[in-house]
Amino acid sequence: MFAWTPRDLEGYARQDSYVRRGAMLSFEILRAREREVFWPRAVKDVAEWLDATAVRGFDLDGDGAAVRSAATGSGRLPAAAVEMEHELLERALACGRSLISNHPRLDHDLWDLAEALDATGSVVHALLLRAYQRSVGAMVVHWIGVPRPGFERRDGFYTYLENAALALALIQEREARRIELDDLHRTAYTDALTGLPNHRALERELDAVAGSKLAILVLDFDGMRAVNAAFQNDYARGGDVLICAFSKALGRLLRPGEFAARLHTAGDEFCVLLAGCDEATALRRAGELEAALDGLEVPATHRHVYGGASVGAAAARVGEPPLGTLARASVQMHERKLARRARREAA
Repeated sequence: MFAWTPRDLEGYARQDSYVRRGAMLSFEILRAREREVFWPRAVKDVAEWLDATAVRGFDLDGDGAAVRSAATGSGRLPAAAVEMEHELLERALACGRSLISNHPRLDHDLWDLAEALDATGSVVHALLLRAYQRSVGAMVVHWIGVPRPGFERRDGFYTYLENAALALALIQEREARRIELDDLHRTAYTDALTGLPNHRALERELDAVAGSKLAILVLDFDGMRAVNAAFQNDYARGGDVLICAFSKALGRLLRPGEFAARLHTAGDEFCVLLAGCDEATALRRAGELEAALDGLEVPATHRHVYGGASVGAAAARVGEPPLGTLARASVQMHERKLARRARREAA
């Protein structure tokens, strides 16, 4: 019958402690929610567990190439170790499995480099972090002139490594979902031509400021039909060119706290919300923007057809919904447009 010896019991106890340690560290690393938290923690854990001279963590970019994310260790690595790190990391990612410099089946072209490391008692190990049957990251562990830990210690470590890979995969998935949601949000609330907030974004902003002190400006090109007619109703060559120039200028003219949006996807009307403004301030601001936009530098091909912009203003009345204020500002803009046209015709 098999009997445990004292040495067997000691080895079993050590191995059990490593397994428990792996479970505790796994719990901590699985709580990481961002790469900036994950990588320093994971690199530190690996370095302490494996008594490594240095550990370097590598995230993967969209093409699967390694991108340095974190590192720990004292001193500068020998040139042979740095070169071996590069070679092993690149090959490990290509074949989908971890590689080590002292493996008997190491690629032949790396034997001279491996012998140079072995002569100094050094080992380099490229460890892949794999989850869902794919590589999500990598770590390169260096033992420079120090022994690599025995199997029983590494056995508990691999459990931690698997959980670290899972944690990183979950972080990447969350980030991908967040980017996807950001893209959807941008598409839903941004005007494709100008890059300004669109009418949906304006409606949302108006809902947010309902009941507060507010003034609204409505801006519109003068003579947009004539502009498009000058380019045979090719909107991309005609009106759209001026709309883009106008929107860029409007973005530069905005003051802190002012919100601008394009009113209609196919129109030349824009809106500016002025939080906390009364009617006198709104009228003064409308005049400033009108003057600035009348003097707007537009492409040379459109100077002969650019007629500036008319700006109407309205301040919110007590109990008036924001859409009512917007409608009054639009009426003021049309009245302003008629007055400017009559002045031009009279001249």
